[in-house]
Amino acid sequence: MDHLVAHVRGLDRGALAALIAARPDAAAWPEPRSLTELAERLSAVHSAQRALTKVSRAGLQIAEALAALGGVATEARLAAMLDVDDADPDRAVLLRETLRTLNDLALVVPGRDRTLVLAAPLRLLAEPLGLGIRMADVLPQLSVDRIRALAEVWVDDPVRRKSELVDQVVAALADAEAVRAMVGRSREDIRELLYDLAWNGPRISIAGDRARWVYQVGGPVATAESQGLLIQASWDDVELPREIGLALRGPDYRAPFTAPPPLPVSGVVAEADLIAAGTAAATQTLADAERLLDLCDRTPLSTTKAGRVTVRETKRAAKALGSSEDDLSGLLSVTIEAGLLASDEGAVTLTERADAWRDAEPAARLATLLAGWWSGDDDALLRQLLVSYLAALPIGTRVDDVDGMAAVLSWRHPIAVAPTPAEQQTAAARIAVALAEAERFGVVALGAATPLARALVAGAASDPSGLATASAGLVPAPVTTATFQSDLSAVASGVPAAGLAALLDGVATREAGGAASIWRFSSASVRAALDAGVDADTLLANLAAVATGGLPQTLEYLVRDVARRHGHVRVAPAGSVVLADDPALLAELVATKALQALRLWAVAPTVLVSAADPDATLAALRAAGYAPAGLTEGGGARVERRVRRRAIVPTTSPPHSEGLAVDADAVAERLLTATDPPVAAPAPARTESHRPARVVALQADALSAAERTVLVHAIETGAPIRIDYVNATGRGTTRVIENAELSGDAVIAWCRLRDAERMFILSRIQSVSPA
Repeated sequence: MDHLVAHVRGLDRGALAALIAARPDAAAWPEPRSLTELAERLSAVHSAQRALTKVSRAGLQIAEALAALGGVATEARLAAMLDVDDADPDRAVLLRETLRTLNDLALVVPGRDRTLVLAAPLRLLAEPLGLGIRMADVLPQLSVDRIRALAEVWVDDPVRRKSELVDQVVAALADAEAVRAMVGRSREDIRELLYDLAWNGPRISIAGDRARWVYQVGGPVATAESQGLLIQASWDDVELPREIGLALRGPDYRAPFTAPPPLPVSGVVAEADLIAAGTAAATQTLADAERLLDLCDRTPLSTTKAGRVTVRETKRAAKALGSSEDDLSGLLSVTIEAGLLASDEGAVTLTERADAWRDAEPAARLATLLAGWWSGDDDALLRQLLVSYLAALPIGTRVDDVDGMAAVLSWRHPIAVAPTPAEQQTAAARIAVALAEAERFGVVALGAATPLARALVAGAASDPSGLATASAGLVPAPVTTATFQSDLSAVASGVPAAGLAALLDGVATREAGGAASIWRFSSASVRAALDAGVDADTLLANLAAVATGGLPQTLEYLVRDVARRHGHVRVAPAGSVVLADDPALLAELVATKALQALRLWAVAPTVLVSAADPDATLAALRAAGYAPAGLTEGGGARVERRVRRRAIVPTTSPPHSEGLAVDADAVAERLLTATDPPVAAPAPARTESHRPARVVALQADALSAAERTVLVHAIETGAPIRIDYVNATGRGTTRVIENAELSGDAVIAWCRLRDAERMFILSRIQSVSPA
């Protein structure tokens, strides 16, 4: 910590601002009051974990090697460990550049005597390079008698004081030649055991039946432990200390240090072809999204108790839209993240925002979907890394090699793309999915980044108007006219304007969307328009106003014919009542088998009574092939409009929208002129306003002063924070909580993970950081 504080205090204004910009979580609300407090924030585990997402695989390997060396080493010692020398200038340059990146992130800082010091949280890496616990960390915990016994083995002239004795033993174990000599003088079974642990894992379980073998008097484990070559690290394990394991690997051992893989460039795409392909894909996606909203408007998708759309509903929706279930699920996720759909009373349905989206221009519609896709769910970071990689290539550069991209991204961003060897095998599959999504939205086309990709990387996703401007360069202006053909179809070449789409959707059935939208007129679709209260003359006039080349006679005949028959049968609410001018027609209805469920009977030559309500009677008559019209209680024409169900968009922020933006220059300026606040005892609780700080100071004893400040601010303002918490069973968990309120020795807060209120005991909170 001292090295980090000294490093932060030694930065000039520009370097400090660059550090804050690179590690904004350390300067986010509440703003640190001094450079010392900023250093404390930088040394927090959560902050270091965030910073590691920006580190390449080479950077992780450097951090692991430094951790294996105890967290402090000269650059020469580190280079030797990583097999880097001037004979290979590329590896030497990679080491220097990666160290510079780690220094810019304050993960590796200068120490005394030109050493490199690893950030404290990274020294806690479990088994760096497959090595065990450091003897330097274990010895201070042992009794004086045990340390003295070890000193008799390793030190020629042991001292009496415990602290000095520990230093002597640690220094002796740091002599690799002496360690190898000691092991070389041991029995063969002990040597085999120690070398096996050095290369294949530092730990032996002593639980259960193995305990007898482990502690067999004179056995290899008991003998090696008595010499300090093994240490009991816990109740269940005996471990080979890190210093011993590293020494036994020999002077020729080298830690892995991987160079970046080659860029998998496949060729160049002409800009015109790139824009055309992106336009076609984005236009089709807009049409698919509109059809999905229409489907959910007509029949909301049922959900499980957890709020997910059921498998059966997913299959139904995919079949209705003519898409695969995977494509449907992806589009459904994006529209939900964009706030166009939401779960309401067990079903996914439209929100009020969806109505405005339907009326917006195509570019604005695409921008809304892109904002939801860019930062919406758990895969957002992978999408951003992929698009950023492609956007950084020269314009028109095509990359078709998914495996090659997976290799590059796994090296550049190992934690986000492939943190473990097992996940490296699936990285290509995940990147292929992200690439297909990017192509669907026109962000990538023909394997190359479109201008829309560069706009997203430049930050347009956080600016709706800017993203809409960028989208306008890809999505053509909406068309306001359509071509009506004699086969009772209408074709709009391009994205239809909201007014055109609403008119044609109201009188015809949309059969296709994308680069061209096609509607089909039928008796049923025209009847639906007349049911909505439009008369034949007005309907034909409205269609003629948007027709390129006029309306064909076949369409006019269809509209006139349906209008002539429309209303010959009228349904009035009563139970309900069916009216007609033609007694023979009513007699036909009574005799129709398909209408027997209505139990129709004649009450007058032109009047029937139905046992069903008006809506059910109208539906049954229409299903039987008739074209009835509804009447009101007063005998007037009934206008039928669907009752629109709208869900409320959740107000909680999605996981990837946590705001950590800070004005790095301004914060740097304030910190350089600030002084460290004096350390004072907790203030007495004279007023209620002092209570949160007093209680947190007394109860949250696992937190640093900076973490207690963050927690108090969260209690006072309700802002979100991230906590590491240990429950009553000793199990650790990480939560993001908000709207925290103090309750005795605990806080009651809304937990985003559980989506409910939870209580957290202050003494069990292990760390706190801004969310």
